[in-house]
Amino acid sequence: MRAVFFVFLVSCGPKVAPKATVFDEDLESKSEAPPPPASVEAPRPEAPPGKGLRSGTIERAKLLAVLDAGPGKFLRQLEITPRMIGQRFVGWQLVQLLDKSGPLIDVDLIPGDVLLAVNGKPLSRPDQLQWVWDSLRTANELRAQLWRGDAKLELDFAIEPTIDQATVPETPAPAAQPAQPTATPAQPTAPTKAKEPVTKAK
Repeated sequence: MRAVFFVFLVSCGPKVAPKATVFDEDLESKSEAPPPPASVEAPRPEAPPGKGLRSGTIERAKLLAVLDAGPGKFLRQLEITPRMIGQRFVGWQLVQLLDKSGPLIDVDLIPGDVLLAVNGKPLSRPDQLQWVWDSLRTANELRAQLWRGDAKLELDFAIEPTIDQATVPETPAPAAQPAQPTATPAQPTAPTKAKEPVTKAK
């Protein structure tokens, strides 16, 4: 504020060159300093196509059969591990495909790929996985967002026959869990003194 007032006096007052103080010079040097660069992740390029498919059609009857078997049986086809950046969970990283004859063998997936979301929904918690699993019964597409090294890719498969989405009741997705407050250690309380038995005088 003082530096702004100083400039105002110079521009409107008499043309006298006042002596700048050390405080003014310090303010000017701080105001001219560039802001620190924001830590924003650079956009990832599209990963080159692999050997498998990135788009196609899924028969709804076959999809329903997989869904009826449950996520546990599906997850036995592959080995995955959590992908972390610092303390932040990013997605699920594919270690290897265990079932060489399963439906995933024809999809453009390679070890190291990181699954970020399915149909725009994250999968970091069991309730989120279950919600996505159940929503696929009436979905008309299956879109998976992934990272491959420093690049990105998307798998986009249509589910046929389609279902009129106007007839599907809307089920809200699981809400994000609020940050848990830091627990305050309970203060120790002084032990209560045991009451001495009162004897009545005879």
